[in-house]
Amino acid sequence: MTLDNGLNLGELITNKEYSDQNDQLFNLYKYKGKKVLIFVSMHCVRCIELLPEIRTVHLPNTSVIIFSTGNQEDHEQLDDFFQRKMKIVSLTSEQMEQDFSVTTHPFCIFVDEYQQVCNKGTVYNGKDLLELVSVIGEGKRKKLFSNLF
Repeated sequence: MTLDNGLNLGELITNKEYSDQNDQLFNLYKYKGKKVLIFVSMHCVRCIELLPEIRTVHLPNTSVIIFSTGNQEDHEQLDDFFQRKMKIVSLTSEQMEQDFSVTTHPFCIFVDEYQQVCNKGTVYNGKDLLELVSVIGEGKRKKLFSNLF
């Protein structure tokens, strides 16, 4: 876990609108249930290596939203790759830092149904992502998903 990156545990996520890969506006607060926010830079080799891993991870009742520094063409390709199952949002590194306190990539923030950050950390593969979402609060382990694959 990277404690000096990302919003603080227990902190509420930002309540603002973002535009997805289809230019549709959406607000993170309108997504009911748990959310996994994944932050990647298209200039980061580890981020690019993480993307295929995300596709193999199944997170029932959880919305996965990718925040990327990529351009429209990058996001169209990602949308095809993810079979249009995830929101992809274009944000500059500066916007990621301003809205989510994310300064390094790849990074993930796990948000509960109350819009609070319940875990965060650097993720390099599917296993890292699964470990991150199987923890709630400050180190209290709770199994959230019984059928991950």
